[in-house]
Amino acid sequence: MKSLKYCLALSVVAHVIVAPAFSQTPPEKNPSEKTSFLKRATISENAGTTVITANSPRPLAQALDALQQKYGWLVGYEDPQFLSKSDLAEPATPGGQILPAGSRFTAEFPSTVSDEEKILQTVLDAYNSSENPGRFELHKTKQGAFSIVGTQAKTAQGHITPQRPVLDAPITFLPRQRTATDTINLISRKIAVQRGVKITLGVSPRNLLDHNNVKVSGTKVPARELLLQVLSSLRGTFYWRLLFDPNSKGYFLDIHLDSAHPK
Repeated sequence: MKSLKYCLALSVVAHVIVAPAFSQTPPEKNPSEKTSFLKRATISENAGTTVITANSPRPLAQALDALQQKYGWLVGYEDPQFLSKSDLAEPATPGGQILPAGSRFTAEFPSTVSDEEKILQTVLDAYNSSENPGRFELHKTKQGAFSIVGTQAKTAQGHITPQRPVLDAPITFLPRQRTATDTINLISRKIAVQRGVKITLGVSPRNLLDHNNVKVSGTKVPARELLLQVLSSLRGTFYWRLLFDPNSKGYFLDIHLDSAHPK
């Protein structure tokens, strides 16, 4: 939804590329996949069918970036914790960064369909049917904002199992004026106490967050809701990417200002 301030990559906003349609087939995990990553997901139309194709360490997030550019939808994204070696890719160089072992997937829907929720669910179902790491669910707030949340991943033993999303953590906040940066950092510290997982503020419009005060409050409300309150208090429209870092076993919270679709 264009008016949304809310959305949850160590990624930049992707641009949509028009390309020929691809068949919808499960990804094959092989070394050549890593050399064929797409810089941006593609969206194409053929014979009344719209096809989204993504291929990156996090192809679902990449697909959301393409949908944002195509339709202006600001959709949050949250990784599960990727703890199994089978969900991770070996570093390209010794001592290099470990990333999720994402690969190609495609999703198709009739070009006549324009309903955001239906299209997001179709994309999500296609991803969850692929061999890519993690399983995700579509969440919708009372205000109508959507986020795609990682709810399952493999254990260290290789068994896929449910996880409690870290932004589901119930947080209590007394109303008090703080900078947006301080408020987000405090939310992150409260999550760390409850879940034992560190969240670090990553890519973000830091000047805006540092110099604007917000007042949020709630009693045992999901941390996601408090984060929404923070971003809703600021000028502009925002979305986020909560990305698990297999190297540190923590998360980076990237917050992006959507200049293409301002308030």
